[in-house]
Amino acid sequence: MKNLYLLIGICLILSCKTKQNTGSEKATTEVYKDETEISNKEYPDMNINARIGDMNIESSPVQILKSSIDGNLLTLKIGYSGGCTEHSFEFIGSEMIAKSLPPIRSVRLVHHANSETCRIYIERKLVIDLRELAYQKEAGSIIKLNIANLKNEQILYTYED
Repeated sequence: MKNLYLLIGICLILSCKTKQNTGSEKATTEVYKDETEISNKEYPDMNINARIGDMNIESSPVQILKSSIDGNLLTLKIGYSGGCTEHSFEFIGSEMIAKSLPPIRSVRLVHHANSETCRIYIERKLVIDLRELAYQKEAGSIIKLNIANLKNEQILYTYED
């Protein structure tokens, strides 16, 4: 019986190899920490001008996480995958306006990832000048913007001088 306990004890001691296991866990943790640090990198706000044009332009995936409007400026908090190359965005409005009160214009945020291969999740803020999308370019002119990237959500925009 003593020999059995001795044999089990020796097997347990030889099978642990704590130095090697601890070393591999550290390497995994360090890689994870590096990726987390990169994804938490601050990306500057990007200012773009909305335009009227072809809404069928190809776009890479992008999520709109939050939206707010102040005067002629729409602020979007967005999320997308990237991290290695510079990305650009366009905010395009349809030429067609739905006849309703107030009128409705479909718009779309287009994301140009430029053949990005990195997979880090990035969040940043876009500030979009909406003046070009106004129904009439006079103070008080109201239009609803139906944003394709926001499911079933419309933003009421009132043109300001």
